[in-house]
This record gives sequence, C-alpha cells and structure tokens, in this order.
Amino acid sequence: MLQPQFEKNFDSWRLVARDLIANGTSPNQINWNQDVLSLFSFEAGENNLSASRQKNQKSNLMIAVPPEFIELAKLVSYARDDDRWNLLYRILFRLRFENANLLKISVDADIQKAESLQKSVRHDIHKMHAFVRFKKNIVEGEDIYVAWHRPEHLTVRPGTPFFARRFGDRRWSIFTPDESAHWDLKELTFGPGIQQNEFKATDDWDEVWKTYYKSIFNPARIKIKMMKSEMAPKYWSSMPETSLIQDLIREAPLRLQNMIENQNRAAVVDPHLTLPELKIAAQSCTACPLYAQATQSVFGVGPHDAEIMIIGEQPGDQEDLAGTPFAGPAGAVLDEAFANAGIDRNRIYLTNAVKHFKWTQRGKLRMHQKPTGGEMHACKPWLEAEIAKVKPKIIIALGATAGTAIIGKLPKIGDERGKIITSLKIAPQVILSWHPAAILRASDEAESQLRRKQLADDLRLAIQSVSSFPV
Repeated sequence: MLQPQFEKNFDSWRLVARDLIANGTSPNQINWNQDVLSLFSFEAGENNLSASRQKNQKSNLMIAVPPEFIELAKLVSYARDDDRWNLLYRILFRLRFENANLLKISVDADIQKAESLQKSVRHDIHKMHAFVRFKKNIVEGEDIYVAWHRPEHLTVRPGTPFFARRFGDRRWSIFTPDESAHWDLKELTFGPGIQQNEFKATDDWDEVWKTYYKSIFNPARIKIKMMKSEMAPKYWSSMPETSLIQDLIREAPLRLQNMIENQNRAAVVDPHLTLPELKIAAQSCTACPLYAQATQSVFGVGPHDAEIMIIGEQPGDQEDLAGTPFAGPAGAVLDEAFANAGIDRNRIYLTNAVKHFKWTQRGKLRMHQKPTGGEMHACKPWLEAEIAKVKPKIIIALGATAGTAIIGKLPKIGDERGKIITSLKIAPQVILSWHPAAILRASDEAESQLRRKQLADDLRLAIQSVSSFPV
C-alpha cells in the first residue's frame, strides 16, 4: 500500500494527489494517514514528487475538477479528522473516473461526510471571530494584543486573516494549542502553538467585557441549553465575561421579578428643572430596563423656544453612540426633507418618544427593536417635560410610536398624516408624518420617493401653520 509523503495542508496534498490521479491510482491502494514529516524528509519527498510530476506532466494538464471541489477540499483540509485526506482523495478519484457530477449527489456517504466537515469548519471559524478576546500587553514600549483560543478544528490559518483586516493597525498574536498567528502591521505569519497554562496575560479590558455582558443579559429570555449551543463551555476559559454566567443565572429570578415590578413604572421628573438640567437627570433614569443596554440617554436638542418640535421613535445605533437624535441614516433622510421644505434644522427642537436605544444583537450589529407600551409609558414624563419647557406651537410626530405617545392611540400614518390636529392638550397643533426609517424600509423606490415627498409636504404644512416661523 502506498503511503504518500506530504505536509498536512491542502496545497501539499493537492500536488501529490494530482500525480496519483494521473497514474490512475485507486484509493484502495493508498493510506494518507501519517505523522507530519520533518522538513528534511519532506524536501526529499518533494524531489521525488517533482520528478513524478515531470513524468506525468501531460496527463496532469488534462485533470480537471469542479471549482466547488476546490472550495470544499480547502475547508475540509482544516478539519480535525484523521481520515480527511483519504476522504478527499476518494472523492477526487470518483469525480475523475466514476461520476463528474458526484458533488451534486447529496445522499452519497462521502459527499455527506465532506459537507458535514465543511460546515463544521466554517462554524468553527465563525466561533473564532466571535470568541477571541485580545489582551493588551506592552513589550519594549509597544502595545501588542494577545489572545488564546481553543478551536475545534485546525482553523488558525483560514480564521486569522479576518483579524488582520479588522485590526490591521495593531500588532497582535493569537495562540492556540495547535498553532499561533502573528500580525506585525505588514505580514501575517504563523508559528507553534501553546497550551492555555502557558499563556500568561491579563488586561483591564476584561472588566469592560464583564460590564458589557452583564448589561445585555436578559433574565426573561434565558435559555441555558441554547446559550451553551451557541457559546459552548469549552470556549469559556478564554472569555473573561463568562465568569459571570453562573452568578447571572442564579440571580435571574430576582432580576426578572424586578423587571416585572418596574414594567408599569414611569419616570419621576422634577417639573422645576430646566432643559439642560432635565438632560443631565435623564442620564440616571432607570424607569425601564432599556437603560441597562443603552450607551446613554439621548435627550432632545435644539432651541429652547423652538416653535416646531419634531418627535421620533427612539435613538438608533449611531444616535446611541453620538448622544444626539437623528444622527444616523434616518437623520440623513430628515435633512433631505428639511432641504426640500426650506427649513433650517437648527431652528427645530428634535427629540424622541423613548430616550434609550432598544436593540438586539445580530452578528456584530445592534439591530433596532420597537419599544413596548411599558417602555413608552416609562419614558413619557421626560417627553412631557420637554414639551412643557419648549412650548412649541406645533409638534410633528414621526411614525407610529411618536404618534401613539402624542395622540394616545396607535395611528395609521398613511391615512392620518398631513392633517393638523388641534384637539389635543399636549400642544396647540399636531401633525403626523412618516418616520425617516419607514422611508428607508419602503418596499420599492416609487414608495420611497412618495413618502419622501409627503414628509417634505408635511414640514411645509407646519411652516404655514406657524406664521412667525422663518422660511
């Protein structure tokens, strides 16, 4: 039985496999399982293989496989499976001599095994991207970030280029038991691995991870089995925030009870505070659970005597970070409407019905979630205090959430926009209109353009209703 000499990587295997396929060597005649050779013996083997390739150069040129096989084989080559090389050669041989469409036969045992390994390796690379935690170290006066990770497969080489792209302006090293990767601002290199007990590094940012994890932990949605499926305990030892998990699970019933007790609670606002004082006070608001996951309370901005007040739903991702309403993509749409209506944004008071950003994690993104009635109720005293201090002649409520907060019922914006409401105590005049986010989510370009025009029209209507407002 043949025992090919090769380094355990795809490129080396591919060169040897080409020669064997060119000779028509059956998988039953080959055993690919062997220890990694020393550099010396590999070079000797390479010389022999080079001669073999020259001998079979003509037949090699005629060997062709689907591109899908190359993609499949590259990922499978990183699987922690001793039989992976035999499996790949078996598939390659069958593609060449038995069935060129073998990859399309999903019920084939070899294809099922290869696709399962491919999926597992991809999943492991994703886990590396999600669970690596760098620790800052200073070496000879330079900041170097280091991390230790335990992958399921041999995924250092396919997984670490992501970090070179993401953190290309910093020197870093990632260590695993199998191998290590090192970025020097120019080149990604690889070296030997180390065991976790050899990795000695601590960082003050460990506490930041713990604070972040604690802030996003929701006791009402705790599902231990699902959590362990998504973030397996084998990764916990290298992730500082996971040291909190047991305590958070134990405290979950009490935290959930507190959430239930607070769900109908409204903020208590001192009516004697000025607008700047209200903004400061809002930063300490804990009337609803949203404060725990938001960066800050995003209060209103604009002239304290503005004749027009625009109210949106809640801060988005960028507003949460900037501390200013309408600072993200929705703000750009609103600015466009201001320009079309001939309005100076600096003359408008801008705020939101809910002051904290409500979101859910989706990959690396914080995705907006609609606030509940309880969260709107908790935040309404802040909105009412703003209205009482600014005393606008007209309020433009953008979207259903703002409309509900102002008129007390859920409006149908498409039917009720563009009309001046004068029967409410909260302000002399109120207009409902499209929220810029609804424009961005329009089903097609025609719908988007229509809503943009209607928003600008509603802004013009507000100007006309306030005779003293400068155009």
